[in-house]
Amino acid sequence: MFFENCITSFLNLIYKQNCLICNCAKVDNFLCKTCLKDVHNLSSFAHRVYKNIPIYSAYIYSGSIKKLIQLLKFSHKKQASKVLSQLLFDYFKKLDLNKDFIIIYPNTYFIKSFSRGYNYMYLLALEFSKLTGFKVEKNLIKKIKYTKPQYLAKNRHKNIEGSFKINKKTAQKYKDKNILIIDDITTSGATLEEIINCCLDNNLNSLICLTISKTV
Repeated sequence: MFFENCITSFLNLIYKQNCLICNCAKVDNFLCKTCLKDVHNLSSFAHRVYKNIPIYSAYIYSGSIKKLIQLLKFSHKKQASKVLSQLLFDYFKKLDLNKDFIIIYPNTYFIKSFSRGYNYMYLLALEFSKLTGFKVEKNLIKKIKYTKPQYLAKNRHKNIEGSFKINKKTAQKYKDKNILIIDDITTSGATLEEIINCCLDNNLNSLICLTISKTV
């Protein structure tokens, strides 16, 4: 880790990476101080509880957080996954959970991943895994049907209903493990609720949800 940080610092000096958002000379970790100030924190308490499963959200979906998520999802700025995962990790440490987790995430339908060229949620999960040491499990949950983007759906719960499927063989390995479900944004909570239902139906009961942001 020490040598990685040294190499990163050296490369930053050579290439002078700029802020991902405003393109000014960056201070640290891809963001300048001004853009970092435009990150609006949320409390380290569960913001929702669904079927006794706590749902935590780290930041308000506005300002720099909103811009970073949009850069990652729509502008192919994969570096944004590093910034978002670091910000999520900073929040996660405040929860002081003292447990090991298996990380899962809402898998993107294969057509969307193919058209984008990458799975942005997998990038986020992978970067978060590097910071926490938790394993990312790609094969536990799969999106099995195409859905409209949730922000376009008139009925978000109906739109996402039945779109995820648990791999029962993989679930057997993790039935006694702590599962951390991460996502980028929560609005109605429909996506997380659908995933929670899938997990509970397959005897995955030790769950916690953590999102980078929530709308207000």
